[in-house]
Amino acid sequence: MKEVDVAIVGSGPYGLSLAAHLRRRGVPYRIFGPPMRFWRTMPPGLNLKSFAFATSISVPEKGQSFPEWCRGRGLEDREPCTMESYAEYGMFMQQRFVPDLEAVEVERVAQAGDHRFEVTLANGERLTARNVISATGLSYLQHTPDELKGLGDCVSHTFDLHRFDQFSGKDVAVVGAGASAIEAAALVQVAGGRAQLLVRAAEATFNTRSARVRPLTERIRNPETVLGAGLKNWVLQTLPWGVYFIPPERRLRLVKGWLPPTAPWWIRDRFEGVDVHVRTTVVEATLCGGRVNLRLHTEGQPDRTTVVDHVIAGTGYALDVDRLAYLDTDLRQRVRRIERAPALSLSFESSVPGLYFVGPLTAFCFGPVFRFVAGAQFAGPTISRRLARQKR
Repeated sequence: MKEVDVAIVGSGPYGLSLAAHLRRRGVPYRIFGPPMRFWRTMPPGLNLKSFAFATSISVPEKGQSFPEWCRGRGLEDREPCTMESYAEYGMFMQQRFVPDLEAVEVERVAQAGDHRFEVTLANGERLTARNVISATGLSYLQHTPDELKGLGDCVSHTFDLHRFDQFSGKDVAVVGAGASAIEAAALVQVAGGRAQLLVRAAEATFNTRSARVRPLTERIRNPETVLGAGLKNWVLQTLPWGVYFIPPERRLRLVKGWLPPTAPWWIRDRFEGVDVHVRTTVVEATLCGGRVNLRLHTEGQPDRTTVVDHVIAGTGYALDVDRLAYLDTDLRQRVRRIERAPALSLSFESSVPGLYFVGPLTAFCFGPVFRFVAGAQFAGPTISRRLARQKR
């Protein structure tokens, strides 16, 4: 059985960043998974929710940021940048900095004695690794409320929707108030469907377009960051290690409360015509004749029923290690938690020696920056330094 120092599970921005830094430091690794799959399979017509400078893949070479790549091709280099251009950028970075990527999926990671893991690939190959890095982003983490789980093919999570033309002429209920839910409702309308958005909060909110040029005094008072303008955002972006030392209860409140659900400004014109119901929750959902009966409760009103052809859950993601199906059950149970997310060291290592996590699952340790691609700027260099020292 072949052995490698590091096995990286996942080949999105975090996985590619890690591999690029390990490659530069001479640490043997193998990286698995179709490159940039999440981004390459996004529905046509969507843009990034973040600024271009907040979505760069971290590599140990200057001049390789996403805005620089865009400027070199005459594309928008701030916002809105298309998903297609970002996926193309990611593939360019993979081919240049991680040419040895293996597109095969990882089926299972299990403990194989002290400081060793056995990795089983979808093609049947097995290998051992001294270290495993879980870099699968939002994959496996999509959350669908219990009320909607019995609807079979009549319910979809926004994560799993890659096209919307199947909703032409259909009545569709979209549950949620964040960017994914609002974008889904807009794309249903564009596809010729009839969308209604069910929002638990008091309103569905949209970001305003930020000024490309701001006065110097304003930039000093409210510096621009990957989380938006503001001094607090600057601290969270610049000092994620400081967030790590905030007491856990306060840290959890901070991460959960930072950046409430909002939609990007550029989707608003396509959102016109969507029927929005605020302060509304789904009480019960049942199938009847191939359609869905939704019993809804709106604050201050009697319950009512609506009938739709399909329900889209734009209900976010659960930061839960147990959802990572490729990790062996015994291995998952050994991971110490903060709520359901992994509790990590300052080097992103879990309580299982040699098992590391990056991406959204690390937000409860290092702050809201790690809910986004921008966290790769910290995770890639940090873990690669650690593993290079370990190799020496």
